[in-house]
Amino acid sequence: MTKTSRSYRSDSPLARSDRRFGAILAAPALLLVIGLIAWPAIQTLIYSLQDVTFVSAGGWNNFENYTKLFSNGKFLNSLGLTAVYAVGFLVLSTVLGLAFALLLDQRFRGRWLARGLLIVPWAFPWVMVGIVWKWFVDGDVGVLRALVVDTGLADDFSAPLSTKTGAVIVTILAAAWRQASLAALLFLAGLQTMPREIHEASLVDGASVWQRFTHMTLPWLRPVIGVVIILNTISGFMQFDVIWAMTQGGPGNATTVMSIFLYQQLFVDTNLALASATSVVLGALALGLGFLFVKLMYRDTGVTERVG
Repeated sequence: MTKTSRSYRSDSPLARSDRRFGAILAAPALLLVIGLIAWPAIQTLIYSLQDVTFVSAGGWNNFENYTKLFSNGKFLNSLGLTAVYAVGFLVLSTVLGLAFALLLDQRFRGRWLARGLLIVPWAFPWVMVGIVWKWFVDGDVGVLRALVVDTGLADDFSAPLSTKTGAVIVTILAAAWRQASLAALLFLAGLQTMPREIHEASLVDGASVWQRFTHMTLPWLRPVIGVVIILNTISGFMQFDVIWAMTQGGPGNATTVMSIFLYQQLFVDTNLALASATSVVLGALALGLGFLFVKLMYRDTGVTERVG
């Protein structure tokens, strides 16, 4: 087909009609995105630069809210805690998800049932996950206590949520348990598209399990890993429900991550300006780091182009 004919086809009444029809179909979704995401985000950014309250709109304050925010010791503590929480959540949920997917990609009796059970954690709402795990590690009636004390493994049991370190670890485990289910589903979908001939050829060549994993499986899953990393990074930074259901930021401020700090500023201290600034910082960190991780993963374009 010549360039002239292609141009004629793209400018034909039928092509223009198709584009208009496509725009009409996309318009409701675009308006929904603007109304539910873009406009609230812009409004929050504006509030973070003003002396605004729930009852009145103030003037511009030349980034004074951000100055107050980064001179607030409680915020700085929540910032560091959020980084620790997000890294732990990202690593644990990604590694567990990949391990589950590799296991369920093998052929064994009852695999269909195991794959069905994989969706169970993801089907739980975040708040329900927090409630279940809080009951699981409870110092009086928790299942973990029964396993440790009643079976004679230890004479006493200290509830993990009563200590600062234990509370951080358990809340990370609870949230990562749910997120690992989604990661495993995505990894398993990627593994299902991998040609079996590749593994069969590697077996003939005498490649070990580790060599097949590092030189074939991981490069093949690289696009999926990028998606999982950005989802887990954003979820780790934005995590609120599980922590609030389990500890409400305690004991003390041990689990007061930025999302909990934002909640306290907005609904306890009713400081709309400072809460808006916190929201902007939190969103920028989550999105920025998520895209940075993906960019770092895709810097070796040779493998990406070969398996993408």
